[in-house]
Amino acid sequence: MNQDLQIGIQKPAGLNFAERWAVALEKSGCRVRWLDLLGTDPLSQIQGCDGIMWHWFHYPHEIRLAALPILRVIEEQLRIPVFPDMATAWHYDDKIAQSYLLKALNIPHPQTWVFWRKADALRWAETAQYPVVAKLSGGAGSMNVRLLRSAKEARQYVNACFSGSGIVGRPALPRGALPATWARLKRALKRAAQAGPYVLANRFPALPDQTYWMPQKNYALFQEFLPDNAHDTRVTVIGNRAFAFRRFNRPNDFRASGSGNLCVDPNGIDMRCIAAAFDAAAKLKSQSMAFDYLFRGAEREPVVGEISYCYADWAVESCPGHWDSNLTWHAGRMWPQEAHVEDFVARIVGARTLP
Repeated sequence: MNQDLQIGIQKPAGLNFAERWAVALEKSGCRVRWLDLLGTDPLSQIQGCDGIMWHWFHYPHEIRLAALPILRVIEEQLRIPVFPDMATAWHYDDKIAQSYLLKALNIPHPQTWVFWRKADALRWAETAQYPVVAKLSGGAGSMNVRLLRSAKEARQYVNACFSGSGIVGRPALPRGALPATWARLKRALKRAAQAGPYVLANRFPALPDQTYWMPQKNYALFQEFLPDNAHDTRVTVIGNRAFAFRRFNRPNDFRASGSGNLCVDPNGIDMRCIAAAFDAAAKLKSQSMAFDYLFRGAEREPVVGEISYCYADWAVESCPGHWDSNLTWHAGRMWPQEAHVEDFVARIVGARTLP
């Protein structure tokens, strides 16, 4: 069938995402070569490969630093198909990039303000309509997202963003929340004690060997707050397939991402979200993309809060079916990796048949 195709896959680091790619590729008749693209000579490893697949995550930070340039060289200079390609992944876990991209492509999204100068951010804070959502550029599962309710809170946030140490990414707990367990509290107190000598020496505390959450500074990002959203709607578009489910907010919180409270009943999905997601995916030219939809205003217009090529595969697989771009429903569950491989192999085979 596809026995003459060899696809290279970056060795997984504790996740089973890549293993499901390998299973799907072997079922389609392709040969799989496991790669170590973080080695000293990654480009020599891909010789003889017809395509490269690398499911890179947003942490540790070093993985992003490696994956983007390596995959870009393979795709754009060596002309070997990659998954994810640059159109799909260059803006992953970068809310600043996404804000500019969504605006440029006229994809409806909450109004967003990005400030690169402290004075501009402070002036805006005095006249902004509150509450507003403050975000750092990176973070998943509602990490680094908080609600600011007044100009005073916004000024404090801006001052922190443009301070010498900036802001270190962390979860924002609901108002009044305390660490859920005594162990978490002890870890927090231990970290504070360890930081003491560095504070006295006016130095930033040492980061761990793998930098999961980098300090963020010298920018501020705010987003329009959209009230009356008890859930968001995640639509994952892979080729001509759209999988959708609703994610309900945490208790006493405005955020749904990372709550784990899902509803996969297709009857609860607003079909405007499905149509909008197909339109957005076409504009982005993405291979695979998850769109998080909220509703705005009296008309309940669906708008994209965030996009991500990387998502929980089990959540997509739990959907009882998917829609195609004609909004026709197709019953049956499938792993997203199966859809990735089907489209990726078809693209490679199709390119070979071109004159």
